[in-house]
Amino acid sequence: MRNCLACDGMIVGRIDKKFCDHNCRNAYHNDRNRSSRNYVQKVNRNLARNYRILEDLTENEVAEVTLPVLKAMGFDPQYFTSFVDDDSEGAIFFIYDLSYQQIANNLVIRIKELETYRNSA
Repeated sequence: MRNCLACDGMIVGRIDKKFCDHNCRNAYHNDRNRSSRNYVQKVNRNLARNYRILEDLTENEVAEVTLPVLKAMGFDPQYFTSFVDDDSEGAIFFIYDLSYQQIANNLVIRIKELETYRNSA
């Protein structure tokens, strides 16, 4: 007699069956993948928040803002999707298609697209 991996109930049916029904199968895999899924969701949530903040500032034609103000808005500079280390301009950070550069304690929002940097390198 075989037991279900999720509920330890008796399994009836095929010999290679591991779960008694689809609910147990889903519960088992959801529990198993929860920690990695939570991490990915946290990162995506922070990226989305940073993106919305930069997008709102860009729509309001704000070109420069201090880091403390951004942090008060919920911006977390640890979350970005890529960066380009330009020797002449310093590091330029991207959150998807929006870019910014940190100069001293200010964040300068740039409108140059990532592809422009990739093509010039």
